Amino acid sequence: MVVVHQPPTPAQYDMHNELMKETRKFIKAYDSIVLHQEPYRSLFLLTLNYLRENLVRLIQKFGTLSKDGSKVKSVECCGVFYDTYDDLKEHYEQSHYRKALQSASLCELKMSLTKISLFERTIRGYLKGGEVSSCEMIMNLKRILRKVDTTLGF
Repeated sequence: MVVVHQPPTPAQYDMHNELMKETRKFIKAYDSIVLHQEPYRSLFLLTLNYLRENLVRLIQKFGTLSKDGSKVKSVECCGVFYDTYDDLKEHYEQSHYRKALQSASLCELKMSLTKISLFERTIRGYLKGGEVSSCEMIMNLKRILRKVDTTLGF
């Protein structure tokens, strides 16, 4: 039996372009999305774990994921790169944590969780029907995976 591979349809390219747009938007918004993670830690962990599982599945569908590919060598925050967890945690507590505790509201929490869930739904949809891949797509998905892994590691 001979299997003939069909070229991607315009709808599949549209789906790819939509994923790329959502991926870029999620990368830009990620820090503000997880700003309120500490007061609501367990809820964020659960939501981010679902996202992480689907990110890994999508990356593996179109590329490879090295064992140390999700390890972060240095983390950037506020334009400064931090090489150790302690340095980053100290910066975070001084600059961001108190602000999060002071201004965290239920509305902001719901908005952040909704953004994570919507992006996770986009990833699931692409897992089911996406057939087009690009280096930029894989690179952006790995960037998000590193951010999620960093957040889950705290």
